[in-house]
Amino acid sequence: MLPSDYGPGDIEFWIEPPLLLSIQSDVKKMLDEGVDSQILTLVRELRRVIEDRGLIKGIGSSTKAFNAYAIDSSYPTPPLELIGGVMTVLSYGYVGYLNGSYDRYMTGEVVFEDVSEFERVITRRAQVRERELAIKLLRDKARGRKGVDLVILDGEIPVHPLPYNLPVEGGVLARVTNVVGDLLELAMKTKTPIIGVVKRVRSRFLSVLTNECLPMNDKLIASLVLNNGEYMVLGNYGDILPQWLRINYGDCELRKRCRGGKCDDIRDLMSRRLSEGLVNLERVFSGSTHPGLKMLRDIYVVFYKPRNGAPAVKLEVFNPSDGVSVEELVAYLESQTTDTGYPFLLDRVDEYVRLDPRILDYVRSLLIKDSKDLNPALLTMLQLTNPQKAYLVRRLEA
Repeated sequence: MLPSDYGPGDIEFWIEPPLLLSIQSDVKKMLDEGVDSQILTLVRELRRVIEDRGLIKGIGSSTKAFNAYAIDSSYPTPPLELIGGVMTVLSYGYVGYLNGSYDRYMTGEVVFEDVSEFERVITRRAQVRERELAIKLLRDKARGRKGVDLVILDGEIPVHPLPYNLPVEGGVLARVTNVVGDLLELAMKTKTPIIGVVKRVRSRFLSVLTNECLPMNDKLIASLVLNNGEYMVLGNYGDILPQWLRINYGDCELRKRCRGGKCDDIRDLMSRRLSEGLVNLERVFSGSTHPGLKMLRDIYVVFYKPRNGAPAVKLEVFNPSDGVSVEELVAYLESQTTDTGYPFLLDRVDEYVRLDPRILDYVRSLLIKDSKDLNPALLTMLQLTNPQKAYLVRRLEA
């Protein structure tokens, strides 16, 4: 039965009673289930494994000052759904910082695609643009135009389908091969570390420590296993990924698909996928298509738990520099970690490139206004698919 003292200031006052009851019931169920005791036992055992291997280390004090640059991109959500396709504005830029001085740059583009999986398209385009911007920074460094000691990316260093597979030559993803290979080659040439700070973690690479599929993602496990002020280097992709493929197809996928049954057909399928996956990794790590891609195997997976009590952070570290160690890089990033749980430069660049969703209606208005020979077909193409949602992107006032 619902409490009788809800007022207009309470969110419960505005929720329809059947929906409110369903929400409250599910919340109670989640609280009752809590954290499985087996999970806590697993975490304790994993801590012992990591300690026995000497992987856990204390984060030292940061003494090295880096001329660091963070790169990020942004696009308003939801995008503008038009009859002719889906439109948004992609912004991307960097923020550099050294001794209290900022170096900032931002640009962008209008993206208009008539595709069903627009989120995948815009995400991949954003990832490529960020790495192209990193390449520009490193080229400026190579020409003596800019001092860059460290480049921080928001997310993984590779772009899908790397490093698990090579894009089809000449296909829509062919640019991925070139941009990632060029980035790593320039990082090697200029001896500039590249660090990917991974926020959305769904990987289960820590499974390689137990040789069986762990039931939780790496970020959650690392947050439970590590104490504040500790970090661990799991290893490089050259060692981790072949092991992970064997665990994924030999354990994780079988648990998910077989559910305790015999399922010989699924086992055969997973065996074939494992063989294909190992061949694909070798093709990428050999650099047969692009020499720079073989350096993907030298990217290290690192986890650290900040002293400020935030959850663990997953890093991908490519470090070709002779003058700095992974320990120094982790100490620097941890010393810069804010209450968001991430280094402050990522907070600054996130704020810098962020866009107001109302910019989308402004762009649509420009298209209509600046079309001299507007025809009915173009007008129809620019109409909103769902005018009921127009309030989400109300035009910015001049």
